[in-house]
Amino acid sequence: MEILHTIHLSNIEIPLENIKVNEIEKRNSFEHQTPTKTFPFLETKEGNISQSDAIIYYLCQKYKPELLGQNIFEKAKIMQWVEFANCEINQCNRNIIYPIFGWEELNKEDYNRDNNKIKEYLKNIEKELEKNEYIIGNQLTLADISLFAKLRFLMMFHLPEQMRNKLTPKLNKWFEKIMNSKEAIKAYGRTVLCKTPMKPFAGKINKNKAENEKKDNKDEEKEKNKKDRNKGDKKNKNEKKEKQNDKKDKKDKKEKEQKETPKEQQKEKEPYVPGLLELPRFNIKEIENNPLDSLPPSKFDLSKFKNDILNSSDKKSSMNNFWTIFDKDGYSIWYIEYNNTSNECITLFRTCVIKGDILEQLKYFKKYCFGVLGAYGGNGNYKIKGCMVWRGNDIPEEIKNINCFKKMSFKKLDFNVQKDKELVEEFWTKIEEKDKVGDLPAVDARYFY
Repeated sequence: MEILHTIHLSNIEIPLENIKVNEIEKRNSFEHQTPTKTFPFLETKEGNISQSDAIIYYLCQKYKPELLGQNIFEKAKIMQWVEFANCEINQCNRNIIYPIFGWEELNKEDYNRDNNKIKEYLKNIEKELEKNEYIIGNQLTLADISLFAKLRFLMMFHLPEQMRNKLTPKLNKWFEKIMNSKEAIKAYGRTVLCKTPMKPFAGKINKNKAENEKKDNKDEEKEKNKKDRNKGDKKNKNEKKEKQNDKKDKKDKKEKEQKETPKEQQKEKEPYVPGLLELPRFNIKEIENNPLDSLPPSKFDLSKFKNDILNSSDKKSSMNNFWTIFDKDGYSIWYIEYNNTSNECITLFRTCVIKGDILEQLKYFKKYCFGVLGAYGGNGNYKIKGCMVWRGNDIPEEIKNINCFKKMSFKKLDFNVQKDKELVEEFWTKIEEKDKVGDLPAVDARYFY
């Protein structure tokens, strides 16, 4: 993300190749091109460069040298803050943020220690910002880019609004200025600041897991003892003991049935916990000989409409054009809603993870569809919903293959019905934060194209 931020600040165009962690074959095919056998790496005329900081330094030096400072002293101070971000703040991220995401187990001692440390680190940055608009003088530099990147998750999930405003008002203002810049939005997407901190749940999950295992072991032991007892003392059992054990037997039967249910059925009942699933999470493959390609040609040019609405400042005008060119025989419009359980969509982060997973599974479907699927609501009650137009008049295989398809509702909309048209226009034109769609504010709504 820091590399992307630097690219956008330098106003240069570099073709990007996204190589995911679970794409093992693809990573292996590129490995010989990276000097340190690690990712990311940058191809240049002089040769290839790997490691994020080295790539950023190269891009700054070549395209935007002012990001590296005006003199030797400034250059040294910038590197001072870059190292501070990489070493000190990043360590706090590991012990505070990673347990929140479920990436690492919670160590309460390290968590509490680094929670106190980060407050002191923020005070150090606050002192610098009392003198200047940015970390080094009044111009944004690599020091700001690095600190922003390392503080971002802390500001989003851990550091509450009240504490930030009271303890580090200058830092808060500096952070908001960078996060709202067009370059940062292009690189990171929308950044939503923390109002109340998220509690780390990795430790709690591990604890529950251990308790469940203990409980399971006890149940198995009871079952085994009961069988032994039944064999040896069948004739000597009295009615009172049978009545007392009757309730226990029913419980044991239920637990045994749950244990013996297929793993696939158990997985459907388990709440989604980001970070704890094995990679690859989704085995997504592009459908060969897609039936949608064999449909009769349509007069509606979906690609052209996408470019029109995405690049237009007047979305309503684009929608008016859409209704005149839309082909109801070749395409259909759908209202979509995710029916979350009581333990889902409580926090914005978890809601966005679920929404992101749905869209990730539709990555090969983009060329056939357009729309908005967003997170709406607030105060611990979020909803995932939106409107999409896609090729054909039925629900295609790509949609049916989504792992949570059974938890999603679909309603086909009629473009001749005014209420349906207004619903589509609301979703497709109101995507800015706090825009209201129906009664709910948009908190993370984006075009899917």
